Amino acid sequence: MSDIDDIDLPDIPRAPVDPSGDAFGPNTILTDAELDQAYPNRPRNKNPTLPFADLYLSLFEPLLANKKKKIGVGIRGTKALKPHEIRRNIIDRFISRWRNEVGNDIYPTLRLILCEKDRDRSVYHLKEKTIGRLLVKVMKINKDSDDGYALINWKQPGTSRSAGDFALRCYEIIRKRPMRTTPGNLTISRVNSMLDRLSLASKEEEQLPIMTEFYNNMNASELMWLIRIIMRQMKVGATERTFFDAWHPDAAVLFNISSSLKRVCWELWDLEFRMDSDGKSVTLMSCFQPQLAQFQKRSLDDAVRAMHLTSEDPIFWIEEKLDGERMQMHYENGNFMFWSRKSKDYTRLYGSCFDDGSLTRHLRGAFHNGVRSIIVDGEMITWDPRLDCIVAFGTLKTAALEGIRNPYGDGPRPLFRIFDILHLNGECLINYSLRDRRTALERSVKTVDRRMEVHEYEEAREAADIERALRKVIAEASEGLVIKNPRSVYRLNDRNDDWMKVKPEYMTEFGESLDLVVLGGYWGAGARGGILSSYLCGLRVDGNHLKPGENPMKFRSFCKAGGGFTANDYSKIAHMTDSQWVPWDPKKPPTEYIEIVAGGRGVDQPDVWIRPDKSIVLEVKAASIIPTDEFRVGKSLRFPRFRRIREDKDWQSALSISELIALKEEVEKEKEDEEKRIEVENRKRRPGKRIKREYAILGASDKPADFVSAGTEGGPQLFEGRSFYVMSDAAMPKRMGKAEIEQLIKSHGGKIYQTENATSNINVIGDRNNVKISALVKKGTHDVIRPTWIFDCIRQHELDLQRGQNGCYIIPIETRHILYAASSIERRATTTVDQFGDSYARDLTMEELYKLLQDMPGTFDRTFAADFVKGLGERDRQGLDELPGWMFKTSVFYVDTEGQGEVNENLKPSAFLALFAGARIARDLQDTEITHIVASNNQRRLRELREVIKWRPRIPRIVTKDWLKSSLELRTVLDETQFLPVPSDDW
Repeated sequence: MSDIDDIDLPDIPRAPVDPSGDAFGPNTILTDAELDQAYPNRPRNKNPTLPFADLYLSLFEPLLANKKKKIGVGIRGTKALKPHEIRRNIIDRFISRWRNEVGNDIYPTLRLILCEKDRDRSVYHLKEKTIGRLLVKVMKINKDSDDGYALINWKQPGTSRSAGDFALRCYEIIRKRPMRTTPGNLTISRVNSMLDRLSLASKEEEQLPIMTEFYNNMNASELMWLIRIIMRQMKVGATERTFFDAWHPDAAVLFNISSSLKRVCWELWDLEFRMDSDGKSVTLMSCFQPQLAQFQKRSLDDAVRAMHLTSEDPIFWIEEKLDGERMQMHYENGNFMFWSRKSKDYTRLYGSCFDDGSLTRHLRGAFHNGVRSIIVDGEMITWDPRLDCIVAFGTLKTAALEGIRNPYGDGPRPLFRIFDILHLNGECLINYSLRDRRTALERSVKTVDRRMEVHEYEEAREAADIERALRKVIAEASEGLVIKNPRSVYRLNDRNDDWMKVKPEYMTEFGESLDLVVLGGYWGAGARGGILSSYLCGLRVDGNHLKPGENPMKFRSFCKAGGGFTANDYSKIAHMTDSQWVPWDPKKPPTEYIEIVAGGRGVDQPDVWIRPDKSIVLEVKAASIIPTDEFRVGKSLRFPRFRRIREDKDWQSALSISELIALKEEVEKEKEDEEKRIEVENRKRRPGKRIKREYAILGASDKPADFVSAGTEGGPQLFEGRSFYVMSDAAMPKRMGKAEIEQLIKSHGGKIYQTENATSNINVIGDRNNVKISALVKKGTHDVIRPTWIFDCIRQHELDLQRGQNGCYIIPIETRHILYAASSIERRATTTVDQFGDSYARDLTMEELYKLLQDMPGTFDRTFAADFVKGLGERDRQGLDELPGWMFKTSVFYVDTEGQGEVNENLKPSAFLALFAGARIARDLQDTEITHIVASNNQRRLRELREVIKWRPRIPRIVTKDWLKSSLELRTVLDETQFLPVPSDDW
């Protein structure tokens, strides 16, 4: 019996191997007969597919319009639909129409809708400039004309709104000279067939006839959406999960285990059919969506608590986070397949058998006896045997290609570090615990001399163990840590607290940031379209690096900075460098001032350049310095991030090459000294004795607040233990700068960071879609909460303190607090308010209550308050006098809305406010008990009101709605003379 057969695993039913994987590979075009033979159970459509025009008219454009809507508007007396409900309705209607008019095979259209998930058609050999050149030839326009130039140089700003949006730029130009002004008659099936041909075409003479056919048969709008499909940049406001859920309840599950749209469409076309537990298992040679690590918690103690350790089993695991590419390897009887996290097939690069590839040719004997098939999950990294260490991630593809050309050389090579096993000899292991999976992994895989290894881990029991490991990876400039719960199962395509990454973000090698001179600029795309969104930065050539007779104003390229800029930063840089930018001419590069790479032929040349003495200095911070051949210095910054503009510096005082070398040597010496210190401390550490060390992550503010906290004296503060990243100023309900918001948070105990990845569960705060927030939204990794949530938390806290409640209660997030939702927070937010938007957890302000009542559909029974009080017992009524909202119990209000048009709507909520404050609402002006009239500033109407009431024994006070609102807000009846209507001729 083999070692594998001896593995003691829990009794979980074996999952059969699914034969319906995509065995043909991408770009294999099959005939209908071949499809019937390969997939006999696939559904057949009863009618031809819909026209392509219906796809954009019925689906894409309605979804895009809904994406731009703030909120749905309902018919009077009905509840308005929310954007996510409208989105689902649009998709449901389209799918229902497809089933009724076409049939149950939705694969032809879904591969266009979710084009970025379609693995059956590989990427096209087309980028924006290539498509632009093709369209210039298709439309027979001069490439040097305004439109020809705009197509090829699509990022450059102009008079239109399409800068940075290539598809929109194409639409604007095609619309001037279309072959069709009405939608074409190309069907979805025909478009797929043409796209198949286009994906196989690698030369311009093959691509041009296909693009010409598209141009002749589509109008400008159709071509715009076609280009978005080719670029795989749809962004219609609906994720693949939304489409999957609308198609079938198990669609997302099947996609997670197979990464195949074809399987989702052809196996789950019947809504009555449901997958059993065996069918929800990973299968050999079928790419799955791997489990992902959760983002770091607020503190290490929080991370440990989140794993719900028990006294019987308090162990968790710590692994080093590797700087490579996530990879899954499938093996069966000598055959291999490799896929990346994004389902990209890398089998040709790493090898399909023991006789090819840069990796698998070295894996003979890598598996124990008895291993017939296996699926493992790990990280592909680069190992340099000459340096005996892991090298930068950017060298991985180069090392793999060199490994194919020179299999037994001594240069850098791919190294596969395995940390999990999902399948063994026909048995799916995802429902086993990590500890059991690890046992199976160690008995299945052998270490192969820096080619394939089982990733090591260490056991831990408390947060101090993570801290010690984190200090070690910081000293070694490693990526960080991953902590794992050994009792957890493997969850496909999910982030949860069983796997958490701890990354010391921006653990810079330097105590100070680097001051770099801007040498060039790159036009932005998408939300940054029309502006220079990133900048080429360089170091001054000095000392021995400057040749005799060379220009002392000579700079070498060092890095490209594009992160950390706000809209204000871009505006300020544009103002400071106005009229100084020069278009980059590849034939005549400005070598007198700038060296891009050796020979001056950089693959990523800037769009424009600027003389160093006319330029500005940026302060840039980064994770580390890495070797590179992309920039002339030979080194560059990893994850460079803009900090601020150094207006006090110029090109002569910015960082030079010699200063960088000296700084790096100083840092390396400090690192060596720190390693020695840690080693001495570890020797001194006694067993069982824990030394408490201060732990901090760079980016957090470590300065004590200079202002008074609103927390209870000596007690906990409101935001204590919470982390915040403020990305913009506040616009509502009052304007407040970013720095002011940060001070406000710190004064209430919160910690401020300057990166969204500084800690897990960080609260990202922003109030407008500036460039930085737009970039974060594109990532889809974090919710962005408006500063109003901060203000509401503080306001409610202060109200609680006034009432003698000294707790630090953080109010739940409401829909109004959300600028952008990347998680399920939007769904949870809807449960924090009632159907009218009234919060369950906090007191509304007068403005909010006024708005709520204004938007409330229908009217209320004006006798409600009186009847309600009559229904209370005597004991219940005794406490009403203490309620601020009962201050008008002796008042009778008349809200004047006669003949005032829009003013009617503005005054309507005043009646509701008075009603809820205990007043009686008079039905008409003839009621002699009226004490107050709420009116507008209409001069004519004020004269009429005074004529009606001037002979009454008790003349009512005429006030504005502000008197009512202010009285309720201050919880006292204010002097009416301060709120008299001011006559005006505006009405």
